[in-house]
Amino acid sequence: MALYRFRSRVGITVTPATAADVLRGESAVRVDFGLRKALVRLEGGEAVFETEIGLFRVGVDALSFLAESDRLLFLPASGKPYVVEVRGAHYYKLRYLGEGVAPTLEIDGVHMHNIVGTTPTRDAARKVSLLRVKRGEKGLDICTGLGYTAIEAWRRGASVKTVEVDVNVLYIAEHNPFSRHLEDVEVILGDAFDVLDEMPEGEFDFVLHDPPVFPFAPELYSRDFYRKLSRVLKRGGRLFHYTGAPGKHRGVDLQRGVIARLREAGFRVVRVERGYGIVAVKE
Repeated sequence: MALYRFRSRVGITVTPATAADVLRGESAVRVDFGLRKALVRLEGGEAVFETEIGLFRVGVDALSFLAESDRLLFLPASGKPYVVEVRGAHYYKLRYLGEGVAPTLEIDGVHMHNIVGTTPTRDAARKVSLLRVKRGEKGLDICTGLGYTAIEAWRRGASVKTVEVDVNVLYIAEHNPFSRHLEDVEVILGDAFDVLDEMPEGEFDFVLHDPPVFPFAPELYSRDFYRKLSRVLKRGGRLFHYTGAPGKHRGVDLQRGVIARLREAGFRVVRVERGYGIVAVKE
């Protein structure tokens, strides 16, 4: 089990909307998805952003490309601007959803958050509300991602540990203004299936389990994994397990199997949100 020192990258994020504003000749714009103000001027083929944290430069050609995309450009305090992405065995990117809206993470073209009829942060709030997180409680968040559920639980006064297996995901999160409060929770880099074995028995009041879809991580839907979750929960501790509704058009009922395995692992299912998630209590 390795602690990860999460530190937000110093710089500004330029969105497609900001790029379009600059190209239209606006002199006062917003950066970081509208969270921060900036003055901007054009100098010799570059746009110069003036913010309270410093000056940032980027070529107008890069802004022209950005304005027609759903990508995000990061302007660091030192060094050249770059798109927030990772190319390797898999392709990761921070995907723009609109001004004032927290972005989603995409891996190989698959977005990792609910974005139809909601936003990633509203969806995180729904998950945390189903658990009825209280101030002073201690919680565990499985599969950090961009940190939205961990941060929402922290905002409600809980002490939170969160586990993420993929360092590339945390690298992307460090460029996301909506992920900054991951600095206020304990981030663990490792495979949750193994990390749980290193945690004390009965440590947590609640667990937020928000795994990737079943084909990506079937072990996180297994009876053995649920038993590990039960072990680290206090008696009466609560679990929210996000399931979504994969396979519903093929007649597959993922939730039925999850409910059966949770019961075998010592949980009592107290609420089922069809096509969304399950709330259970450790017996």
